[in-house]
Amino acid sequence: MITVRGRVVRGVRVGRKLGFPTANVKVPASARPPKGVWRVLAKGTTLGERLGACNVGVRPTLGGVRLVVEVHIPGFRGNLYGRTLTLRFLSKIRSERRFPSLAALKAQIRKDVAALNRRSPYATMNA
Repeated sequence: MITVRGRVVRGVRVGRKLGFPTANVKVPASARPPKGVWRVLAKGTTLGERLGACNVGVRPTLGGVRLVVEVHIPGFRGNLYGRTLTLRFLSKIRSERRFPSLAALKAQIRKDVAALNRRSPYATMNA
C-alpha cells in the first residue's frame, strides 16, 4: 500500500467550478503513486480521517501537462491550504483519460465519488 505526504497548495480551482473542490497536494516526484483515479484515506489535523477520490495525472481534459496529485473529500468544507495531508492509496478506481467535454468529466467524477463507498474485490494498487 502506498502512502504519500505533502502540503496543500493552490491549484487552478477547476474542481471547485465543477462542484468537486480538490486539495492539490505537493509531494516529492519520487513519492508520487502511479497515474490514475484512486480511492484514498486522507488524514490531516483539521480533516481527521476521511475517504477521498484522488487523481494523479496531468488532467488531459483540461489540456494539462504537469503531473498533479489532487484529492476530493466529499462533504469537507474547510480550508486546507498550507496544511499537510497524508494520503493512503487503498485501491484504483480507474485510469486517467481525456473526456470530450467538461460535462462528461463532471459525470465521471460523480461516478468516481460514488465508488468510494463500494469496495471492489479486484481493485488493488496493481490495477
